[in-house]
Amino acid sequence: MRFLQRYTARIRRQRAVLDERLNVAVTVAVASSLAGLLAASLIASRDAGVLAVALSACAGAVSVGYLVRPKARLRRAARIGLRRGEFQVVYQPIVDTRTRHCVGVEALLRWGHPKFGAGGPGLFIGEIEGTRLLSALTCFVLREANNALTQLPFPRHWHISVNICARHLMEDRFVEDICESAGPMPERLVLELTERSFVERTPRVVTALSHMKQRGVRLSLDDFGTGFSNLDLLADFRFDYVKVDRRFLAMRGEARIQFLKSVAALVHTLGAKVVVEGVESAAEHDVVQRSGIDLAQGYWYGKPMAVDQLRAFASATASIDTLHDVTGTEHGA
Repeated sequence: MRFLQRYTARIRRQRAVLDERLNVAVTVAVASSLAGLLAASLIASRDAGVLAVALSACAGAVSVGYLVRPKARLRRAARIGLRRGEFQVVYQPIVDTRTRHCVGVEALLRWGHPKFGAGGPGLFIGEIEGTRLLSALTCFVLREANNALTQLPFPRHWHISVNICARHLMEDRFVEDICESAGPMPERLVLELTERSFVERTPRVVTALSHMKQRGVRLSLDDFGTGFSNLDLLADFRFDYVKVDRRFLAMRGEARIQFLKSVAALVHTLGAKVVVEGVESAAEHDVVQRSGIDLAQGYWYGKPMAVDQLRAFASATASIDTLHDVTGTEHGA
């Protein structure tokens, strides 16, 4: 038994697998015959490999199986999916709240995997956040967005927003990755960074964002009010946009208007524009407009659309009044 304890303790330690840490669960089965060992191996090997050793001292056999956790399986499936072309990019309009004309789009990642991608990016992105895989997916989104810009009749005043993860921002190759993947569109590119990305404001982060600004790339602070030290961030970095999370738009009564007005006044003082996401009705659009918010996005203006739908939309008048014809989105007048 001491042997089993030592051996299972070694297997429980995390091992590096495909640049990740393997989280394992150990199953130990003791069999008195080879037939029993085979049965135990089949049971333990349903989700992972099995290592079997013979114990001649006790005339028996031991099967030790390790089970790969769901997070590791998801990450492995995502790596394979990226090579197989399972991911795609869709685009959601961003509109001027006063004119209701489209001024840009946000590039959003979708995964065609029947299991892991079915729940949307909100489920699988969190599982791969903090890994190099998310950096690779960001570069994929940038390349797809660059191709869309060059192939579609995009109005010159449209910008395209892409989300950036914290780990990628702190890597040595961040600037090179963005420039190589984005191609010739830096002056139309907006990098969206969450407040959580700035918990560690290292010199590398400051230098990387300065290089981006020098190349004409604009910056947006995403999920404003949901992270840490947000006022410090607004003072330290020259953001072009500040995006307010939908949870504040969903507040009840006049409190939401007062909050949105206060945010708009603060952000405008710093020379940036305010974006609200998640507008889903004409009533919410009215609240946004009354609050002095500059830009907005949400299902009321248009759902995320594939590149072919975006081509039809861009060829039209680029007003949200055309979105029902192009995408089938319902909205008020």
